[in-house]
Amino acid sequence: MASHGISYSVSGCEVKGVIVALHGVTDNAASLSDLARQWKDEWKVYLVDTLGHGLSRSFDDTELADPLRAIAAAVRSVVIEAARQSVSRKVVLMGHSLGGAVACAIANDVPEVIQALVLEDPALLTEGQWELYRGSAGDLVKRQELVTDRVGEAITELMKVYTAWPASEYGAWAQGKTQVDRRFVATGVVGMRGREVLAGLSVPTLLVTGDQSDVLFGREGQSELESLGNPHISSVLISDASHTVRRDQSEEFYRVVGEFLRRYGQRPLSPTPYIAAELQPVIDATPEQNAEDYLAMRRRGEELLADVRPADGVTVEEVHLGGQTGDDRQADSSDEAFTLRCLRSGAEPRAVVLSIHGGGYIAGAARYDDARNSELIEVFGGAVVASPDYRLSPEWPWPAAATDCVRSLHYLSRAYPGLPLYIYGDSAGAGLAQQALAIIAASGQGPDVDRIVLLEPCLEPGMVTRSFDTYRDGPIWTLEASSVAWRHYMGASDAVPPYVPSRAAASAMPPTFLVVNPADPLRDEGMRFAQDLADAGVAVELHMYSGTFHGALSVPGTSTWERAKDDIRAFLATPITSSHSSLGKDPS
Repeated sequence: MASHGISYSVSGCEVKGVIVALHGVTDNAASLSDLARQWKDEWKVYLVDTLGHGLSRSFDDTELADPLRAIAAAVRSVVIEAARQSVSRKVVLMGHSLGGAVACAIANDVPEVIQALVLEDPALLTEGQWELYRGSAGDLVKRQELVTDRVGEAITELMKVYTAWPASEYGAWAQGKTQVDRRFVATGVVGMRGREVLAGLSVPTLLVTGDQSDVLFGREGQSELESLGNPHISSVLISDASHTVRRDQSEEFYRVVGEFLRRYGQRPLSPTPYIAAELQPVIDATPEQNAEDYLAMRRRGEELLADVRPADGVTVEEVHLGGQTGDDRQADSSDEAFTLRCLRSGAEPRAVVLSIHGGGYIAGAARYDDARNSELIEVFGGAVVASPDYRLSPEWPWPAAATDCVRSLHYLSRAYPGLPLYIYGDSAGAGLAQQALAIIAASGQGPDVDRIVLLEPCLEPGMVTRSFDTYRDGPIWTLEASSVAWRHYMGASDAVPPYVPSRAAASAMPPTFLVVNPADPLRDEGMRFAQDLADAGVAVELHMYSGTFHGALSVPGTSTWERAKDDIRAFLATPITSSHSSLGKDPS
C-alpha cells in the first residue's frame, strides 16, 4: 500500500490496537517483519518504508536540505491515516534508530493520535555522534554500493556476526541497502541532532537500549534521560544487545515491550454511542442475536411478532411461486415453492413494491412486516406491497433466497404490467435486493426496476470495516452474530461472495435511496456501497439519522421512521433523468 508516496504493509488483527513501526537508516519495512509476526494475532501492524527507503519515493532536492523533517512529514500522513482507521483513533508508534527519531518528531507533532511510543535505541544523537556520522557519509554510501554489488556475500558475513537475528530479516537488511536513496545517504543524516525532543514528549514512552559498543544510548544515555525528569518516559537496558536490540535479544525485547503495551498500549474504551431516547426501549426489548442457535432465533421472533397484523382496510393475498406447480413459470424442477405475501388497499394500485424482510438471512417472515408494509402502500404512492417468504439458510444457502426474490420480481412485473416497479429491503433484505438485481443483470432477461430503497444493507461477508471493529458488540447486531449468519448463508467456506464491489455490480443498480445507522457494524459497508454507486454514475441518496442503530430505522410510531418515510417520498418524487435500471442489459 502507499500514501503520499510512502509505501507500507498492513497485517494482523486489531484486537488490542494498531502498531505503526518505523525502521532504521538504510533498512526497510521488510527488516521489521519479525515484529509483525510477533504481534499480528492481536494487533494490526503497519510496517512503513520511510521516505527514500524501500519502495517509497526518493527525496526531492528541497527535502534533502532537512531530510529528517522531510521523513517525519511524509510518514506522519501514514500515522494519521492509520489512527483514523483504528477503533480508538490512536496508534502505538514504534521506531528503531532513525525510525525512533522520526517517531519522536511525529509524537510531538500529533500527540493526540499516539497511544504510546516505543523507541529502540533511537538515533537522537549527541554532538559527537552527529559529527561522526556526518563526517563518514561517504563511507556509508560506499557500503551500500558494496552490499548491492555482492548481496550474497554480504548476507553471509552478516549471519556470521549477528547470529541471533530472526532468519526472515537477514535478506531484508540487504534488500534495504539496494533500495535506499543514495543522495540521502550522502547527507550523513542518520537521526536527529540532540535529545531535547525527549523533554517535550507527552505520551507514554518506553526507550529500549543495549550495552554493546555500537549503541547510541546505553547507560550514559539512560542517565541523561533521567535528568530530563519527563514522567512520561521510562527506559530499559537489555544486556548483550547491540544497536539492533530487538534482533539481538528478541525474547527479552518482546517481553519488556509486551509489559509496556499491557500497561499503556491497550486501546481505551470507545465512547458510548449516542442513542435517540425514543429508540432506547428497542435495545432493552431485543433479545440476544444468537445466530448459532438459529432455530431459537426463529422461535423468539414468532413469540414477539406473531400478533402483527396489517392495517385496517388492507387486504392480504398469498401467491405461491416456485416449484413445478407454482404461478412462476421461471422455476425449474430443482426449485422449491415459496409464498409471496401481497398487501394492497382498496384503491387501484399505482405502483408495485417488492419488500424484502431482514433477519440475517437465517430468520424472519413476511407476515412479521405486515404493519410496516401497510404503511409502505401509502409511502410508495398507493402501491401493492409484496413480501416474499424466501427460503432461509442454513437449510437453503446462497443463492436460494436471492433466487426467490428474482422470481418474485418476474411475477410482479407480469401481474402488474405498466406500473412502476420498486424494491424495498431492510438489512439482509437489502442485501438480497442487491443480489437479486445482480442475478437479473447477469441473465439479461429483466425485469426493469425503477428505484430501490435500502435500509442498513447487509452486503459484505468479510466484515473488515472499521464499523465492525467499533460496534463489534452491537447494539443489537454483533460481529459474532454476523459471522455465524454469513457462514450459514454462504454454505461452503470457499463460496464466492454474492456481492463483489465491481463497477459492473454497481452499474446494475437503479436509482438508489440508502440509509445507514451511525451505531451499526453494517454502517461502513453501506456507505462504501453508496460511494460505489455514485462512482458508477448511478443516482444515489445516502442518509444517516442521528441516534439510530441496527434494527431501529422502521420502528412504528417513532419520529425516526416518520423522517425516513418522508425522505423516501421525496426520493420517489425527485425527477431522475438517467439511470442504470435496464437490468436486462450487460452493464460492462
